[in-house]
Parts: sequence; structure tokens; C-alpha cells
Amino acid sequence: MPLIQFLRRRWLLRRPFPDRWLRTLEGKVPVYRRLPQKYRELLKQRMVIFLSEKKFEECGGMVLTEEIKVIISAYACVMIIEETADYYSGLQAILVYPDDYVAPVLEEDEGGIITEGVEHRKGEYWGAGNIVLSWNEIQENLYGESRGHNLIYHEFSHQLDDRYGLTAGIDYDGRPLRDDEWTHTLAKAYRKLQRRVYERRTSALDLYGTKSPAELFSVASEAFFEKPDELHRENPELYTMLRSFYSLDPLRWRG
Repeated sequence: MPLIQFLRRRWLLRRPFPDRWLRTLEGKVPVYRRLPQKYRELLKQRMVIFLSEKKFEECGGMVLTEEIKVIISAYACVMIIEETADYYSGLQAILVYPDDYVAPVLEEDEGGIITEGVEHRKGEYWGAGNIVLSWNEIQENLYGESRGHNLIYHEFSHQLDDRYGLTAGIDYDGRPLRDDEWTHTLAKAYRKLQRRVYERRTSALDLYGTKSPAELFSVASEAFFEKPDELHRENPELYTMLRSFYSLDPLRWRG
């Protein structure tokens, strides 16, 4: 870390946490009320630096308020309460749309002909260092009928995966390409979710996780933070692995 960045972060942490941010945490960030006091204080420290260093961009007519930035930052920083990951150092910008957005895609037919198409999306992580989010989807996750899902956890976990190469050792069929406990546990969870889809059984994990090992890690991270009881019952081995990775145990967050 450059010395000037180190000194600036120390200076930022000496300043009092803004009262208006605290009111947003207490009123609009449900996870904050569940956190033990120790983690509430650490979360505020992480947020001060995150909000200072990350760039938010308005897209598709979105009007970004300070409150929206605080809410997004809070959930992004929950994931790095214990392990800062240098505050997502590879992340360049957070692009926020008011609703789903349309992204260009290339489609290949059975004859191998590739055509350009479009796809409606709620969020995505671009390997170039950008995260795209739908504010409407975030509100549905936090306050609406789609509780148990969390777009912020999902997309920011992709950034962590990219940073650490967490799913690089698993192919699309769920075969481990590396011989370590992390890879074998995640590959096993990926194959298990595929079997559940085949058998038409429900899961604590979003079935979107069968799309790729990277998506499996992201839906597992969502479940770890949003419904830890269900994830632990269904797959204690996966829960334990995520607990070790994040150095957090949401099962103990009783509010």
C-alpha cells in the first residue's frame, strides 16, 4: 500500500462517523441490527474508507443519493469486516441502474452461427473492475418479497472470487482441477446443487448457482449471510468453509 494511502486511511478513521450515515444503518440496513457490537464498529470503519475510495456512477436515469451509497457500501463491507481484501482494490466503479438493464450478448445457434442479442439483467461483475447493480432489485431483496437473496453480496463475492481465484480450480462439470480442500468442497457443493436440480428438489442455494462454479460461490455467499441456518442444515461442510473464508459466523448474529 502506498504510504500516502495508508496515512489518508488513518486520517479518515480518526474522524467521527456521520450521524446521517448511522441513521441509515439503523433504519435501512437490516443486517446492521443483527451484528454484534464489535462488528458494528468495524463495519463503520470499513465503510468510511470504502465510501471515500470507491466511485459510484448513475446509469439509465438513476439518481444516486447519499443514502443509497451508504446502503450499498454497508453490505459490501459486511463481507470484509474481518478480512479487508484491501477494500476490493481491483474495483474501479459501482454502476447503479434504477431497474433491470439491457446488456448485449453473443448467441450461437446449433449451426455455429453467432448473432448479437440482448439480455435483461439485474446485476453483474465485469472482470475489468466494475460492478453493476439494479437499485430496484436491491430494494426487493432488503424489504420486499425476495428476502433471502442479496444482489450486493452476490456481485461483490464475484469480485472476491476474481481476486483470489476461488473457483478457478473447478471446471463446468464440477471436476476439481486442483487438489486442495477448498476446491474439493466447492466442487462437491456444485455437483450437489446440480443433482438437486435434476431431482427437482429445493435448496437453500439459488439454483442459478448451477450455471458455473463462480455462480455457485456467489449464491453460496448470499445464503451464508442471508439464511445461514438453512445453509448450515443443508450443507454444513460448505458453511464451515465459508465461515473460514470470511472469518465470520452469521449463525451467531441473533440481533
